[in-house]
Amino acid sequence: MSIFIYLALLLISSLSIVFLSLFIIFAFDSLLFRHDLATSRRLIKTIYKIISDYNLEAGNFYDLGCGRGTLILAIKRKFPDFSVWGIDKNIIRIFFAKLKAWLLGRKINFKRGDILKMNASDLQNADVVYTYLWYDLMPPLEKKLKNNLKKGAIVITNTSNFPNWQPAETYITYPKNPDFEKLFVYIKK
Repeated sequence: MSIFIYLALLLISSLSIVFLSLFIIFAFDSLLFRHDLATSRRLIKTIYKIISDYNLEAGNFYDLGCGRGTLILAIKRKFPDFSVWGIDKNIIRIFFAKLKAWLLGRKINFKRGDILKMNASDLQNADVVYTYLWYDLMPPLEKKLKNNLKKGAIVITNTSNFPNWQPAETYITYPKNPDFEKLFVYIKK
């Protein structure tokens, strides 16, 4: 057997093992640590519009529950003057988000931690906060954000809304199923 055929087979085998390992890691992560749904491109474009409409193209952008960093990487590309923060309690997701940011050369700040246990000082400089979390996390997060955000900060929630805080705007991005990928925009008063 030629050395080139041997090397090609070795490369294919190695890549297959890597991709299978990544698949197992992602499957394990999703099963044990709740959903890991990335924000869709359609929603990312709507979030760009919201940020531009509110003239917030610089400042501090926080993604609470950033997962593997799909949104924060897009935000940093579109709005390079933002200081972007990705926060997630899952070490696997933070690792892959950091890896993607490094590979793309984007400076993004990451913090591993439970968003409901963050210090008030962690959010006091936020200009825009985004979250795509389960409904059961929204009531305690609503209280935390109302108590810790500065006046005028914008909060964008995906699909799940706050029970007591009235949204300033609601965006239906998928008309065939209006409850899917609906964005709620809140302004801290």
